[in-house]
Order: sequence, then structure tokens, then C-alpha cells
Amino acid sequence: MTSINEIKKDIFKDLELKNKKEKNIDEKVKNLFNYELKGKEDINISELNSFNENPFNLYSQEELEELAESIRDEGLLNPITLWKKEDGYTILSGHNRVEALKMLGYEKLDKTMYQIKENITLDDARLIVIDANLVQRKNLLPSEKAKAYKIQIQVLKDKQCKRHKNFIFDDISDLNKKCTEYNIEIKRNVYIYLRLNNLIPELLNKVDSGEISIRMGMELSYLKEQEQRNVLKYFFIENKAKINIDICKEIREKAKKVDITEEIISLIVEIFRDKKPYHTLRLSLKEIIDISQKPFITDKEAKEYIKECIRFYEKNKYII
Repeated sequence: MTSINEIKKDIFKDLELKNKKEKNIDEKVKNLFNYELKGKEDINISELNSFNENPFNLYSQEELEELAESIRDEGLLNPITLWKKEDGYTILSGHNRVEALKMLGYEKLDKTMYQIKENITLDDARLIVIDANLVQRKNLLPSEKAKAYKIQIQVLKDKQCKRHKNFIFDDISDLNKKCTEYNIEIKRNVYIYLRLNNLIPELLNKVDSGEISIRMGMELSYLKEQEQRNVLKYFFIENKAKINIDICKEIREKAKKVDITEEIISLIVEIFRDKKPYHTLRLSLKEIIDISQKPFITDKEAKEYIKECIRFYEKNKYII
């Protein structure tokens, strides 16, 4: 019969192994983001290479002009991150800043304007590019986020390591079930963005332009390619009706049983044509937090709080 001391010994042994494993993972992530803080020499801008696998679009001309004006007035606030390779330097973070510097007439980066990453893998470089843009850029297109998250998740699966900043996973292979609340967006939205990668390019462009909401795009992403093309033709090429989230949900549901043809889409549209949709009242999580002064983490928590307030008000509004 196993003694209590032996059981305790086994438990502590398991904990020790777990802590050792997590420490090794922590070091992998930590080392990835340890930059050599200072450059050692001036570098010709013309010799810099762009990162070929960058999933993010460059700024528009107007945005670059605004960035150039900011750099001229305030200086370069964030140094450019370069990957030192045998064939030269590759830009990992700062593609737009480099373009803005060119507009201002700069021909070289002095050693205070950049930081170097050496001895890293291509996967490490991918993570640096994605992390930097997700943190620094506030107006990313849905398609950019979708591609970035897809690359990020795949790299982390390959590395079998956890994230400490934008992502922390207990089991990376089960993203949909195990997410942290470190970043509010991660709780539900990352999976939605990942689904957008299953849209045909034409529908993904509609999501970027705002003609289709991100949530609608997610619903349509479950359709087969030809079914998506039927949706595109019906709602956007022939403009037979206006698409909405309820129609998208119904199309996705019907797709489990039948092929989504234009005839099926017409039937679904007719069902909803006679229904008067509820007016949608939008209140952001930030607005609710500002009014209530309560640190909500999720939309669900805030929604429950609002419902409780309404119930309390309706119950007590006539009390003098």
C-alpha cells in the first residue's frame, strides 16, 4: 500500500517537472524579445530589405505624410527593428517609419534609430513582425488581423510554446477552449478573425470595406467556396437584397443540410423580409466602464450588469 509520504513525493516531483518545463518555455519567449538595444554603425536606408512575409499593408500616401510630419516634429520615438542576416539587414518592425524617413530626405539610419536582432529563425522573425504590428498599429484591417493571427498560431504550434503578451495558451492545439483573459480581444475575437481566412477574397474585401461585418464574415466562412460565390452574386453583384447578420446565420444553418444555391438564398431572404428587426442599441464596453466605474473584462459581464440595473430600476422607479 502506498504511503502518504510517497504520494506527497510523487506530487512534488510532478510539480517540479511542470515548473521546469514552464521555465524553459518562458526562457524561449523571453530570449525572442531580448533586443540588442543599440546599433553599432550608421546604415544606408537603400541597403535595407523588406520582410517578404509581412501580412500587413503599408500606409497610404496620406498616412505616410502624417507619420513623416510627426517624425519631423517629434523625432523617431520607436527605433526600427532590423534582422541582421548574411546578405544584409531586413526590416522586421518599422516599414512605414523607413518610408516616412525617405520622404523626409534621410539616406541613413544612425545607430540610435534602430535595434538589431541576430541569430534568430524565420519563425522568430515572423513573430516579431506580427507582435510589433498588433501592438503598435491601431487601425488594422480585419484581413490583416486574420492573416497575422493565422501565422502567429501556426508558429506557436510549431514551437510548442506559450505566449506572454498577446497570447497565453495552456494547450495551443485547443485555442477555442483555452484562452486567457489577459487581452479582452482574445477571449472571443481571435477565433473569429481566424475564421475569416476561410472566406473567398471577394467576401474578405467586403469585410475590410465594412459592407459585411466581421461577425457576418465569420458566419459565411463556414460555407463552401461555390456557396460563398452564390452569396456574393446574390447580394453584391446582382444586388437582389441587403445582407444582415440574421440572414448570414440562417444561411450557415441551412448549409448543414442543403447546398446554398441562389434559390435557397431567395427563400431565406423572403423569410426575413416580413420580419421587422429590432433596433440595435450600441453601447461600448468602455462607455459602460466609464459610467459604472466597474472594471469589466468581458462584454458578457457588462451586459449582465446593465440588465440587472434595468431590472432594479423597473422594480423601484415608483418608490418615493
